[in-house]
Amino acid sequence: MAHYHRISVRGRSTLSGLLNDRLPRWLTGLLAVTLAVCAVSAPSYAQDAVPRWRAAFVDTFNSRVGSPEDVSLVVSRAAAMHANVLYVQVRRRGDAFYLDSGEPAPENVAIDPGFDPLGDIIAKARTAGIEVHALVTLGPVWHLSTAPSDPRHVFIRHGFNGGRLVEGAENWLTRTLQPDGNGTSMEGYRFGNDYWLDFGHPAAATYVVDLVTALVQRYPVDGLRIDALHYPEAPSGSASIGYNAVSVARFRARTGQTGLPGQDDAAWSDWRREQISALTRRVALAALAVRPSLVVSVSANASGAPPQGDSRGTVAYGRVFQDWFRWAADGSVDVIVPQVYRQEHVTSGADEFTGWLTWLATAQPARPFVIGLGAYQNSLEGTMRQARGALDAAGPSGGITFFSLAANNAPVVNNPLSQPVGRDTPQRPVEDFASALRTGRTTSGQVVDPGQPPLFLVPVPRPATPWKDTVGHVLGTLEDGTGAPVDGAQVRLDAAGRTSGPSDVVSDGSGVFAAPAVAPGAYRLQVVTASGSAFTSDCTIEVGARNVTRITLAVDAARPGVAICR
Repeated sequence: MAHYHRISVRGRSTLSGLLNDRLPRWLTGLLAVTLAVCAVSAPSYAQDAVPRWRAAFVDTFNSRVGSPEDVSLVVSRAAAMHANVLYVQVRRRGDAFYLDSGEPAPENVAIDPGFDPLGDIIAKARTAGIEVHALVTLGPVWHLSTAPSDPRHVFIRHGFNGGRLVEGAENWLTRTLQPDGNGTSMEGYRFGNDYWLDFGHPAAATYVVDLVTALVQRYPVDGLRIDALHYPEAPSGSASIGYNAVSVARFRARTGQTGLPGQDDAAWSDWRREQISALTRRVALAALAVRPSLVVSVSANASGAPPQGDSRGTVAYGRVFQDWFRWAADGSVDVIVPQVYRQEHVTSGADEFTGWLTWLATAQPARPFVIGLGAYQNSLEGTMRQARGALDAAGPSGGITFFSLAANNAPVVNNPLSQPVGRDTPQRPVEDFASALRTGRTTSGQVVDPGQPPLFLVPVPRPATPWKDTVGHVLGTLEDGTGAPVDGAQVRLDAAGRTSGPSDVVSDGSGVFAAPAVAPGAYRLQVVTASGSAFTSDCTIEVGARNVTRITLAVDAARPGVAICR
C-alpha cells in the first residue's frame, strides 16, 4: 500500500509517495521536498472542475492518422481520457502530415489519397471540445537506413544524396567530432538512428521558420509546440556537437578564433546556446505574427539529473545547449513542456523524477510548466502516481501531458507499485488508460490508483493565458550599409532608460532578432555589434499588446552611432 503525503511548496501542494518496501528512496525524496516546505495544505489536485492542462502527445510513429476512421479513433480516445489538448506531431522527420507543405508525405505510412490528417483532426477535435496544437519536430530530419524516395526531402538536398555527403554551404547537418561508435555513425553525422539539422547554419534556421510560418498560415491550429529544437546529445557525455562547417565559420568570424573550437570552449558553448535561443524566439514570433492568439510551447530537454542550485550542470544547458530555464523565466514562449520521462518502478528513475518535480515546483517561472510524462515506459500504476506529483508541481496554471496517446503504458515484471505489491502487470489496452484517469480503475475494475480521487473525473478546459493580453513582441532585421545581414549584434529596447524584453537578444546569421514579452510602449533600439560599435535607432517603434512589431535597421559605418530605420 502506498501512503501519500502532500506538502506545500510556495503555497502549492507537492506529492511524495512512500512505499513500505522502498522506504529509503522515498524518504530521500521526501526530505528533499521538505526543505522547501512552507505549510501543510489540502490536496491541490482535485480535478473535478479546475482548469488544468490535460494533454496527450499524438506521436505519428505510433498513432495512425491516415484516414477519417483513424482520426476519429484518435479523437475518441482523447475524449475518453478527458483530455483538453492534443499535441499532434505533424512533422516527424522532415515530412508532413498535412497538405500544401513544401515537405513530402512520410515514408512507408498509409495515408488515403487526398486526405488531410491535420485538417480532419482539427475539425473533429473542435467538435469534441479539444484543442489541437501542431507539434513540429525540427532537429532530426531522417532516421531510416535507406534514403528518402522524394527528392524534395531536406535530407536529400542538404544532407546525404546518393549515399554521399552534400558538400560545402549546402550541407545543413550537424556533427560530432567524436569517433564513430557508442551511438554515432556516418563520420559523426548520425546520432542513434537520426540525422539532425544544425541551427547555427543560417539557411537551416530560415528553412524551419518558413516551414512553421506556412503551417500556421494554412491551418487554424490552437497552438504550436516547438519540438527538438536543440542539438542532439553527443556520445559519452561529451559536448562535441555543432561542428557544421558554416556554423564553425560564423563562430570564428564572431570571435576571431582560428581552428576548430574545443567542445568545452566557454565562448563556443555560449554561441551554441545563443543559436538555439535565437531560433526558438524567432519561430515563436513568426507564428504569433500570423495568429496572436496562438499558444506557443516548447519541448524542454529534461535528460539526466535536475538542476542542483542552477541549470548549468544539466544536460539541457551544457550538452544540447537548450537554455529553456531562461525562457521559462523571461516569457520567451507561452508554455514550457519539460519532458521528464522516467520509470517510476525503478528506484533510480523514480528518484530522478522526484528531483525534477522538486525543482519545477520551486522554480517560479514567468510561464507555466506542462510536465511531460513518459507513460510509454510505465505501468498504469506508475503513470497515475507520477501524474499526481506532476500536477502538484506544475501548479494551478500548468498541468501534464502524456507521451503518448498510443504508447500509453508498458508491462512491468514484479511491479512494486501494483496492488498487491509485486504482481506482474501486463500492457493494458488504451481503454484501461482512459478508465484509470477517469476512475482510478481499469475497465475490469482493477485498482491502479488506490485511495485517491479520480484524476480526470470530468472534462475541464485548459487554463487561460492572461499574459498574452499584457505583452507585445518585436521581430526585426539588422543590415549593414550594403544590405548584408549583421550577425551577432546585441539588441536592447529602451524607453527613457527603461528596458524591456529578454536581456540576451542577439541577431542571428540572417540578421534577424526576436524580442518576446515586451511591455507595451514606445521604444528606441540600442544596438551593439560584435565588434563593439554602438548605435541607437533614429526612430521609435510602438509595441502593442498581442502584436508583433516588425522593424528593419541599418547600421552603417558612414553614420556612426545611428541605426537607420527602414
